[in-house]
Amino acid sequence: MLLQQFLSFFDSDLFIEDFTSHTKKDVFKEIANLLETTKKIFKADIIIDLLEKREQLGTTAIGKGIAIPHCRSMATEKLTVIVGLKQEGIDFDAPDQLPVKIVFVIIAPPQDVNYLPFLGKLVELLRNESARKRLLRVKSFKGFKKVITEFLTNE
Repeated sequence: MLLQQFLSFFDSDLFIEDFTSHTKKDVFKEIANLLETTKKIFKADIIIDLLEKREQLGTTAIGKGIAIPHCRSMATEKLTVIVGLKQEGIDFDAPDQLPVKIVFVIIAPPQDVNYLPFLGKLVELLRNESARKRLLRVKSFKGFKKVITEFLTNE
């Protein structure tokens, strides 16, 4: 997946600089309500339910302060990515027990062909220790895009 294509999935309207929520369940509600308000999905309750069901299968926290909740749903027309930050972190039942400070939520329609390539590229980015540490320190969408652009340009 090319840099511009990867970057095109991130939108400043879907970047939460500081979650008002303090629990995983409330984060899902906050995200779904933002998606409904911005007309990216047509019913917040569907997404909340799907994200909670996905979490019941096993935590989407991957450790080191990061979680990637994801689902497929007819409630959206195209691959949609929300990025949210919480400086003090949120308990996400992470395997390393660390609080999650950055959440990437990926929602895609069932037929979307970009879902797995995007997820793969995101995981590749997050495996890079330098990029991950810098992402955990970002405070704005501009800073977020800068880190991703620099990492993907140098790989």
